[in-house]
Amino acid sequence: MKYLLMLLFVSASLFACKNKEDKTSEAPEVKKDSNALMYSEPFLLSFNSALNAYYALKDAFVAGDTAKINAAAVQLKKLVDSLKLDELQKRDTVAFQGINGRTGDVASEIDGMLGEKDIEKKRESFEMISNAFYDIVRAVRPNGATVYYQYCPMAFNDKGAYWLSNADSIRNPYFGKKMLTCGEVKETMKY
Repeated sequence: MKYLLMLLFVSASLFACKNKEDKTSEAPEVKKDSNALMYSEPFLLSFNSALNAYYALKDAFVAGDTAKINAAAVQLKKLVDSLKLDELQKRDTVAFQGINGRTGDVASEIDGMLGEKDIEKKRESFEMISNAFYDIVRAVRPNGATVYYQYCPMAFNDKGAYWLSNADSIRNPYFGKKMLTCGEVKETMKY
């Protein structure tokens, strides 16, 4: 009888374990992208518009066209100023704190850049805007985006400078046509 009870106990335990395994195999863990759940559509739309405006500014520097640079800078400032930060603050206070001051840095630097006549001075402002945008992208982690953090070691008399791109090919905004492909991808950020 003692053996029979022990056998029943072991059988019941094995049966319970088997059922537990079956339940977990029937319902696999689904990992949800935290950004897709975290950010509201209005914030994501405003952020993606600002990021695309940054890329347009970078492309204007690649072309070396100050009229296009100024137009792209005005558009970027408008979009950075209208980012839906209140939407971000509701859902992710850490990301909000990480970008809140940096968006102001971008807007201020654009104001300074628009006052410059010399393209090289404008490029110095672009470097600061790029550094701020790097911090912003890393804080926000825009869902579905791949952002390339690129570097030219020869920019600013070999001091070096970074920029962001939506393509892995190098199109140098600090030298434009003079040294169009000078640089390398330092980091690929996939979100």
